Amino acid sequence: MARLLAKLALIVSILTFLFSPSHSAVFSVDLGSESLKVAVVNLKPGQTPISVAINEMSKRKSPVLVSFHDGDRLLGEEAAGLVARYPQKVYSQMRDLIGKPYVSVKNFLDSMYLPFEAKEDSSRGTVNFVVDKNGTEYSPEELVAMVLTYASNLAEFHSKIPIKDAVIAVPPYFGQAERRGLLQAAELAGINVLSLINEYSGAALQYGIDKDFSNESRHVVFYDMGSSSTYAALVYFSSYKSKEYGKTVSVNQFQVKDVRWNPELGGQHMEMRLVEYFANEFNAQVGGGIDVRKFPKAMAKLKKQVKRTKEILSANTAAPISVESLHGDLDFR
Repeated sequence: MARLLAKLALIVSILTFLFSPSHSAVFSVDLGSESLKVAVVNLKPGQTPISVAINEMSKRKSPVLVSFHDGDRLLGEEAAGLVARYPQKVYSQMRDLIGKPYVSVKNFLDSMYLPFEAKEDSSRGTVNFVVDKNGTEYSPEELVAMVLTYASNLAEFHSKIPIKDAVIAVPPYFGQAERRGLLQAAELAGINVLSLINEYSGAALQYGIDKDFSNESRHVVFYDMGSSSTYAALVYFSSYKSKEYGKTVSVNQFQVKDVRWNPELGGQHMEMRLVEYFANEFNAQVGGGIDVRKFPKAMAKLKKQVKRTKEILSANTAAPISVESLHGDLDFR
């Protein structure tokens, strides 16, 4: 499913590109809660038509993080290096906070042990984050704009030419407020959004291009569990006859029959169950009435190790978990 999602915006980009000859290149962003991927469509002679951009660490996947530290703004991998030391300065999960009311955001931050200084925007009823001692505030849209600027820079560095046209994939549960906020973020980043495409639609489009339905029809379920949500889409594939250049050809088509999702069921929710469990274990080990949940740095370390252990378990049946100096000089083993 991840490969389908990585390709989905490419397909839309190509179609848009073909009908817009003035565009020299188009890039796509698969923007998730925790990470993003960028791909480029470039049909200029001598250029690779379709390619996935890599970041400064030569990785295809980049963390969706923004940090403000010592007067500098850090993004992606650079920001990721500060999470354990300065959890209050590294902003994450911003995509999913767009368009949300302040109370909902505050409850979410508390549940995820994210120690950001949040203030209510009285004019909109949404949230702003205070990012430094001078009281500088940014909304989730502005922070996402910084991430999209980072994505745009990856695309331009990869293709060696300026690119401002993009296609962005969005989850199925995004309503008008979230989509409008994402478009505002793209505008702040100087990006011209050619299309917002549902993730399942792009995956179905890619699947239909790769298959031949001239002699059959088929129902397919597309399922994806991401970091913050899970969805399943039931799609019907078939074909119809069409005349092209005097010949009868078979053309694939698909119809989305139904989509169901849970925006509160994802990998990070499983991780948080483990975090709670191991926090209780640590509290029991050290005693003295200490509650590790009250210490943001300790929780950031524990969350990081739990995520790493979960990833190890994807290929193994067992994995130990330990955190040195989880709180003060106290180790967790």
